[in-house]
Amino acid sequence: MRLIFWLNGWLVRILCVLAVAAIAAMALGVSAEVILRIFHFPSIMGLIEMTEYGLFISTFFMAPHLLRTNEHIRVDIAMSRISPANARAFEYFVLASIIVVCLVTGVVSTSLLIDSVRDGTMIFKDYVIPKWSLDWIIPLTSLVLGLQALEMLFAHAHSSAPPSHEASEHVPGVQPGELP
Repeated sequence: MRLIFWLNGWLVRILCVLAVAAIAAMALGVSAEVILRIFHFPSIMGLIEMTEYGLFISTFFMAPHLLRTNEHIRVDIAMSRISPANARAFEYFVLASIIVVCLVTGVVSTSLLIDSVRDGTMIFKDYVIPKWSLDWIIPLTSLVLGLQALEMLFAHAHSSAPPSHEASEHVPGVQPGELP
């Protein structure tokens, strides 16, 4: 199981790097588009479509990293006001829910992926691409996200510490004590 979690950790990091690369490519493309328009050159064909795909890809690829670093959306107000025992039980429930949602999403999206490959479904916009070229992202990220939640569930079960409400690594910036 440790090997699977170790491999999943590397996959989380690789997906994170690919998400950042997609965001950087979108930023460069949009910047180039603005510069071209300033000088009355024609627009980059398909840029809006590629940006849509980039947003889709970066959102799904970044999700496992956000869960891993505890920077995902949390209801910290509720967690900080309940007892440590209840917070621990609630954390188990949340992680188990994530695993179930990932399992259902993975099964359904894999079924849709198989159907789109079998049927040869195409997406017709500025570019014509096979639908499966976007469909594979959801089963992969469902697997990675589910394994990440499972790893966190095991770690949580083997730890006596109460659930943390803080991100695993603090991001430099304005701290609450620095505000007026």
